Amino acid sequence: MTSSDAPNPDQPGPASPSGQPGPPPQEMAEPATPPEDMAEPATPPPDMAAPPSPPPYVAGPPPAAPGVMQRPGMVTGAGVTMIVLGALIVLFGLIALVAGAFIGGAGNQINVQAPGFGGMAGAFAGVIIVFALILLAIGILDIVSGANVLGGRSWARITGIVVAALLGLLSLPGLFGGGNNGGGGIVVSLILVGANAFIIWALATTGSWFAARAT
Repeated sequence: MTSSDAPNPDQPGPASPSGQPGPPPQEMAEPATPPEDMAEPATPPPDMAAPPSPPPYVAGPPPAAPGVMQRPGMVTGAGVTMIVLGALIVLFGLIALVAGAFIGGAGNQINVQAPGFGGMAGAFAGVIIVFALILLAIGILDIVSGANVLGGRSWARITGIVVAALLGLLSLPGLFGGGNNGGGGIVVSLILVGANAFIIWALATTGSWFAARAT
């Protein structure tokens, strides 16, 4: 074998000077370990996986304001009854006012023809007009008080009790003298007395709710 021939890999290499066999050929060497940056990332174990995302936050109803109570049904009934009675009183007051104005105008005509009788008609018309103005004032006060009773105003509660007591006392004579005009007068007086008695009882027994509203 000449020096130009390539060495045969199947032939064993020359022995080392100490008599030990030489290193194995390059093909039999172990493959080199790939660098760390080229290695595939290891899959994390199941227990190290990311936790599931929490459910979305849903806002609940706002908490009720402390110290605020719902309006009792008796207060609602009393307020509505006051408004209805006040509207009826205002209506009667308007009718009486128109009647007084009509009687006053007729009195002036009578005074032209008969000077003695016109003064009496004018005085009667004046009484009716004053009575009509009183009815209008009481009716408007009852309506305003009833509306503020629904809002929990303490002054409206006191005013409602006073007005209901006054109207109840004015309606009592109709229970005894209403028979002269038939049974209708007694029924109307009984309704007025019962309605005002309910207003007084409802407002007198719910003072704690009005006190809580005032604080």
